[in-house]
Amino acid sequence: MLACCGAVLVVLLIFKASLQAPFLVPKFAALEVTASLGFLAFALRRATTGRPTWTVGMTAGVALVVATTALAALAATFRPLGAPYGAAALARWGCLFGLACAVSVLDDVPDERQRVLETITTAAAAVAAIGLLQHIDRMPLFIPVLSRPGSTFGNRNQAAEAMAMALPFGLSAAIGARPGTVRAAMLGSVALELVLLAVTRTRGAWLGGACGLTAAVILIRPRWSRLSIVTAVGAVAVAGLAAAIPGRVNSYDVGDRKRTSAVLQVLEEGFDARSTALKTRLGLWRRSLAMVREHPIVGIGPGNWPVVFPRYAEPGATRDGVLSPTLAPREAHNDFLERAAETGFLGLAALGLLSAAATSAVRRRLQSTNEETRVSAAGAGGALVALAVLSLTSFPLEMPATIALAGLALGMIAAKGDRATPRPDAEASQMAPGSPRTGRHALDRATAIVSVALAALAVVRAERSVRSSACLGSAERAMARDRKGPGGTVDALEALQCALHAQPDNFRARLDFAQALTRDGRPAEAADAARQALVIEPYSPNLWAALAGADLNSEAFEAALGDATQALTLLNDYPLALHVRARAAERLGDMQQATSDRKRLGEIAARLDNDDTTRTARALLLTN
Repeated sequence: MLACCGAVLVVLLIFKASLQAPFLVPKFAALEVTASLGFLAFALRRATTGRPTWTVGMTAGVALVVATTALAALAATFRPLGAPYGAAALARWGCLFGLACAVSVLDDVPDERQRVLETITTAAAAVAAIGLLQHIDRMPLFIPVLSRPGSTFGNRNQAAEAMAMALPFGLSAAIGARPGTVRAAMLGSVALELVLLAVTRTRGAWLGGACGLTAAVILIRPRWSRLSIVTAVGAVAVAGLAAAIPGRVNSYDVGDRKRTSAVLQVLEEGFDARSTALKTRLGLWRRSLAMVREHPIVGIGPGNWPVVFPRYAEPGATRDGVLSPTLAPREAHNDFLERAAETGFLGLAALGLLSAAATSAVRRRLQSTNEETRVSAAGAGGALVALAVLSLTSFPLEMPATIALAGLALGMIAAKGDRATPRPDAEASQMAPGSPRTGRHALDRATAIVSVALAALAVVRAERSVRSSACLGSAERAMARDRKGPGGTVDALEALQCALHAQPDNFRARLDFAQALTRDGRPAEAADAARQALVIEPYSPNLWAALAGADLNSEAFEAALGDATQALTLLNDYPLALHVRARAAERLGDMQQATSDRKRLGEIAARLDNDDTTRTARALLLTN
């Protein structure tokens, strides 16, 4: 119970503003540690009591998902690219299934299972309250946000998806709570979550939340009193009104059209192929399908989607808005497509079998004579419905909060439930040497030993990721603080070395290290650092452009010309790469190439768009 409740509270609420990734890194660190402790509790319980026992379908589904992910990682190691993020991909599934194991231990303890539901609802209500204070510009504490109301996620999309999955749990918590203050608090929490979901104006989360909550209501079949009907209608009406009122216009949100537009316009853009959101998603999905066609059986390798994507970005990367010098997508915005691309049809089929097993498990538990079992199963089923809907247009299986909620939902339906007490003679025969139970007992003890090692590994991974992100954040602040002077560069280089010491395979740190060395006037070392980073992500146009700039400063003009050409092959409209190639060609005497590149740079600068690419092109033209 402590592992489950701790995971929910910490993952939903934690952030650290000084980190380079202030939300993802601490949330994933907390998730890995709590999930590993939950799995440890499960393994020890199994080794000592033989319970809980999962259904055959759920056990097989989980095993197949892990096996196909590991198989895809193994296959990728025989290719030049490898699987640089394979361990992280496996860790995400490990977190999900670790929490599922933890909560399944509570299967025969209804009161503690109810505490988990109430903790989920309370934590989600705290997230909602913080987000609503941000929405009305009344938040007294500083929380860095990319888009308001991002609450403790920094991004309203992630906050909305967490609310969409928490709502069915909240309904179950309210129905299962004791009448009086606790039930009223749960109902109030659900109302808060509903209002935050409304004001985020996240269309996919709206649909996911509606489907999940509707599924939970249908599965629970609550007995509605007149007061509860009035309360539910009132909460929906307030949420609808909150969604209809645009956010306040201020200097921070001046470019956030979704926040300040009319609600009908927000809905229309979800179906308009010319809108940026839909155009970008369609572009990402077409390119993901190309990956699937090229590697249909075992995929490109777990975690490799963001690594390989730039290979498929052109033609039309700028037109479709899928890749730019300042925007490199890390997810496909469709978890099913991304799963198929990374692990092939085998991995997608394994996920489908797990989904079918989960559906069967929900139906079986809804037939239980125990009301608490039925209520928790209905809430878990609703959360999983919300997860499936969210996965169609987003990436909830890549984010810590939604992974945690998905794990808890699976765990609430995975166990077989009550079983008949075995007769003494039958129990003795099961424990006889060579009996099936003896073999299972040995396996349970081995699992317990493995769980201890995994818990230790999770603590080490969490510490290193947090330390690396803290150093990387210090480095980027130093570079921003002193853009031209040497002091910031010196401080940044020291911090970047700290980040790489903690995580040698941190791509962002290696890219920043190469750029800082270039700024420090050490082009040869910068080129070496860029080449080391290319081992991790060989198709990054930004990295090829950084390498080209380092080669140019080292007067290796032919290498600079080739590296800049490689960057432009991956991203045709790349102002910095055009600028570097023009200068390199000029030094090599190829004036035709230099003139052509500068002409192209001028065409980009002359666009009506005032995006980062256009502004960079205009600035580079002034340097010529």
